Amino acid sequence: MSPTRHDQPEGPLEIGGDYVGGNKTVSQHAGGDIVGRDKITTTTTTTTGLSGDQLARLLESFAAIQKQIDARPPDPNVDKDEIKRTVDDVKTEVQKGEAANANKVQRWLTGLAAMAPDIFKVTVATLASPVAGVATAIQLIAQKAQAELKGAPEKGNGE
Repeated sequence: MSPTRHDQPEGPLEIGGDYVGGNKTVSQHAGGDIVGRDKITTTTTTTTGLSGDQLARLLESFAAIQKQIDARPPDPNVDKDEIKRTVDDVKTEVQKGEAANANKVQRWLTGLAAMAPDIFKVTVATLASPVAGVATAIQLIAQKAQAELKGAPEKGNGE
């Protein structure tokens, strides 16, 4: 077989790349992240909820409200579970502190006033108290609800 043009180099043979007989250390400098395996990042989050003391006081107040719900006499017009769910919704939202959605809380309080005026009163009193540490907007809604309640005729359970 005769040699072809591809088999015979025309000039000196040069091969590119690195030949390393032992270990090779390479340093890279880049503007971004170079990750050889798992990249672990840490994120710091700032919360706008209640402090630990405020949360403890609020939870204590809502626990007392739940006991009052349990102590209510049976009402054919409203189940205790429905009242508890509404109070739990209010509690969950106000725990968010300044991030709480005041419109939701106002809607739930309105429903609570219609379902259980006695529970509405203690819930609003809890929220209106500056000691509870709830957001200012929620306090204002609760104070407004208290003022409206004082101007409204008294209703009993389930009426």
